[in-house]
Amino acid sequence: MQIDRNAQTRKWVFPLCLLLAALYLLLCTKSSPFYPLNDWVDANIYFTIGKGMMHGRVPYVDLYDQKGPVAFLLFGLASLVSGTSFFGVYLLETLALAGFLYAAYRTISLFTERAVWALPIIAACVLGSMSFSHGGSFEELMAPLIAFSLFDSIRYFKTEFPKPVSLGMIARNAALAGVLLFGKFTLLAFYIAWMGMIAIALLCVREWKRAIGASALFVAVMAAMGIPWVIYFGLNGALDDFFHYYFYQNMFGYSYLEDPVWLNMILAVVKGVGAFFYRNPQISVPILLGFVWLLSRKSEQVKPVEKINLIALFGLLSVGVYMGGQGYRYYGLALTPFLALGLIPILHLFDLIAQKPLRTKIRVLLFAGVTLIALGTAFLTSSNRYLFLTPRESTPQARFAEIMRREKTQDEISLFCYAFPDAGFYLAADVIPAYRFFATSNVGLPEIGQEQGRYLEERSAEFIVTRNRDETPEGYRVLDTQIFWSEGYDDEFRLFQRAN
Repeated sequence: MQIDRNAQTRKWVFPLCLLLAALYLLLCTKSSPFYPLNDWVDANIYFTIGKGMMHGRVPYVDLYDQKGPVAFLLFGLASLVSGTSFFGVYLLETLALAGFLYAAYRTISLFTERAVWALPIIAACVLGSMSFSHGGSFEELMAPLIAFSLFDSIRYFKTEFPKPVSLGMIARNAALAGVLLFGKFTLLAFYIAWMGMIAIALLCVREWKRAIGASALFVAVMAAMGIPWVIYFGLNGALDDFFHYYFYQNMFGYSYLEDPVWLNMILAVVKGVGAFFYRNPQISVPILLGFVWLLSRKSEQVKPVEKINLIALFGLLSVGVYMGGQGYRYYGLALTPFLALGLIPILHLFDLIAQKPLRTKIRVLLFAGVTLIALGTAFLTSSNRYLFLTPRESTPQARFAEIMRREKTQDEISLFCYAFPDAGFYLAADVIPAYRFFATSNVGLPEIGQEQGRYLEERSAEFIVTRNRDETPEGYRVLDTQIFWSEGYDDEFRLFQRAN
C-alpha cells in the first residue's frame, strides 16, 4: 500500500475542503441563506442561550438547558455575526465540515495518494443522510474533533508504534477531549478508548514510564480545559448550578433505561447503532466496508494492534452515543468519522487499476464532475430540502415577529413561548427571553412546568406563543394562528397578546 508522504505540505487541500463544505452546506443545511430559517429546537436553544451569554446572561441561572456550555459559546459567537439569522451558524458548520473533510483526507492518505477524490463523496454521504437533520447539531460540530483524533490514533499505530507516543500528540488530543467534556461528556467514551489503547499498547511493549506519563498528561490537559468555565461560572456565582444542571442532571436525570440497567444499556446501544445503520445506508455501507477490508488485511499490512484499536474506538464511541436509551437521528453523526475507512479500499482498487496518471486538466474536470454529481445526490436525498428557497415571510416565526413589532405597546417585544421547545420565535423577533425556563427540555425537571405556569399566571409577557394547544391563556387574546409542517407532521402555532 502506498503512503502519501506529502499530505502535510499540500496547502491547497484545506481550502478545497472549505470550498466544498460551503457549497454543500448552502444546499443541505437549514442554516444556509437559501433557507428561510432553521426551525430545529436544539439549535435554537443553543442560539438563544449563546446570544444571551454575549449579552451578560448566565447559562443555567438566567437561561436554562441541560446542554454543555461549549455549545452555548459556539452559538453565541455565531450570534455575533447575525443575531436574527443563522448565517453565523452556517459559517460555523462550514468550518466544522471543512475540518472533518480534511481529517478524513489525512486518514485516507495514510493508505493511498488518491485521498482527495474521497472528499466530495464523503460530504455527500453525510449531508444527504437522514441523520443530517436540520443542521447545527452538536454532534455535527464535534465530528471534526473526533475525526482528527481518529487520524492521529491510526497514524500512530500504523507508522510509529512501538515507539513511545509523543507528548505533543497526547496534549492536543486531550485538549479536544476537554472540549467534549464541557460540551457533551458522553462522547468522551471515544477518548477513553483512544487513550486506553495507547496506554495498554505501551505497557505491552514495556514502556511503563511513557504509558503512565502520557495518561497523566492526558487527564491533566483535559481537566485544564475546564478552568475557564470554572472561573466564568464562579465569578457569576453559578458554579453549583453549572455542576448540578450539566453534570448531575445529565448523568441521573436523562436516562430512559429501566432495570436491569446494564442489560438494557447493551440493548439500547445495539438498537441505536442498528437503527442508525439502517436509516443511513450511505454512511453505514462505507463504514462496514472499511472495517471488513482493514480487519481482513494480513498482519504485515495492518497490524493486529491497529485492528483492535479501530474496534475499541468505534465500540466505545457507540456506547457513549446510545447508552442513555435515546436514539435521535442526529446522534449518529458522531460515528461518521469512521466513514473515511470505507473509501480506502475503493481508492486502493483504483491505485491497482490506474497505472498511468491522468493529465492535470482531465483530473480537474473529472473531480468537478464527481463533485457536481455528488452535490446533486446530497441535495436530492437531504431531509431538509422541503424548505429550500421558501420565503422567510411565509413562516410562522417571521409572521408572528412582524405582528409583534406592529402591535407591541412597549418599547421592546416581551415574548414567552409556553410549553414547547424553542422553535425560532425568539430569534425571529430578536428577543433574549427574560425567563429562565424559556423553553421545555428533554430533562423532566418539575420546576420547568411549575415556573412556566407561573410566568403565564403573572402575565408578565405581552406576547405568548403556543404550539398545538387549543386553550387561550387567561388574560390574553389571540392575534394569529399558523400551520407549519416540520419533521413529518403539521404544527399549529398560535400568537396571543395580553389584553388591556
